[in-house]
Amino acid sequence: MHFLTVLYSRAMGLLSRIMLKFISLSSPLIYSGAGSYATLCSAIARFGHKKVLVVTDKMLVELGLVGQVVAELEKQGIQTEIYDAVLPDPDFSQVENGIKHCLQHSCDAVLAIGGGSSLDAAKVIAICSGSDQAPRDILGYFSVSSRGFPIYCIPTTAGTGSEATMVSVITDAEARTKCFIVDPKLVPNAVALDPSLMTGLPPAITAATGMDALTHAIESSLSREASDDTQTKALTAVGMIFGNLETAVKDGSNLEAREAMAVASFYAGAAFTITNVGYVHGLAHQLGAICHLPHGLANALFLPHILEFYIDKAAPQMARIAKAAGVGSDSDSDAQRARALVDAVRQLEANIGIPQYADALKPEMVEELVDRALHESHGLYGYPVPKYMRRAECEEIVRRLLPA
Repeated sequence: MHFLTVLYSRAMGLLSRIMLKFISLSSPLIYSGAGSYATLCSAIARFGHKKVLVVTDKMLVELGLVGQVVAELEKQGIQTEIYDAVLPDPDFSQVENGIKHCLQHSCDAVLAIGGGSSLDAAKVIAICSGSDQAPRDILGYFSVSSRGFPIYCIPTTAGTGSEATMVSVITDAEARTKCFIVDPKLVPNAVALDPSLMTGLPPAITAATGMDALTHAIESSLSREASDDTQTKALTAVGMIFGNLETAVKDGSNLEAREAMAVASFYAGAAFTITNVGYVHGLAHQLGAICHLPHGLANALFLPHILEFYIDKAAPQMARIAKAAGVGSDSDSDAQRARALVDAVRQLEANIGIPQYADALKPEMVEELVDRALHESHGLYGYPVPKYMRRAECEEIVRRLLPA
């Protein structure tokens, strides 16, 4: 059975490589630095849009961040309509209501302001509002037939990298599962990486989203689909995150650290949209869906355990990541430096307040969580991991997260 799992996953990886050779993956225009949101607004005006749907959440509206951007758009002569019903882990009903809102108000472009939830929802709203496709019709790989409306993004967290990817994750609330849409047409047209809009982010959210970005970078670097280009992006992101995340958590007003994290998140997103992810995400998606944990926190909980699991098969790759993070010594063996990386991840998490256990996880949830995680990692997507996991190994890792 384990042999069949490996064979299937490798076949999926080969299919993915073949398909990527025949698709064109564009990169968004990038504006960065304090005040870059205004530069993006000017660009949206130059692109000729008349009315923009702003997709966001109520908290950002109440904090005044959305009003700041809307005022700049209106200064450029662009009408706006706000859809602020996006919640963490957006489900199909939120996306479908956003599509109705967009069409009812005759918008011709979509601007996402917020974290990964708002960005993921906005990407699907834009695709479906500007075409005859429904969200459930475009699930899976390369099912989007039309580009839809242009998509612009202003991330207010440095974590998901959704502003750089061809991926959107939407929750099926009834089934308690996360559904994936993967298509090059989901890559945004332009983004603003503006640290001035991130300074009010609470430390806990800064920590969790930063660990999400680190997970993207590490899993991309360890992927069997990694290339020289994706390695450069992923390892650069690793170095920037280890150098700036703790500062961003403890001094949220530090614009230099905030901008470095925003750029690192973008690089990590640009890398994993090509290489895919691995077991950390396969497990975290289920923990988030079953226990309603934020995605970044779920990733952070599993990351050191999965890295420890990989050491015997992926020590050279992990040593390379450790070097990018500034961890260990060049005189260390690969195994020693790989172990140093695991220790450094644990220390970083402790320094920024990431817990070691998932308080909402119950023993009776473990079997279902493991079933779903292995189905996603092996069956649905064939994640290109450096070492394959048996069920007993997976269950042992999940049980380590049970509250003491």
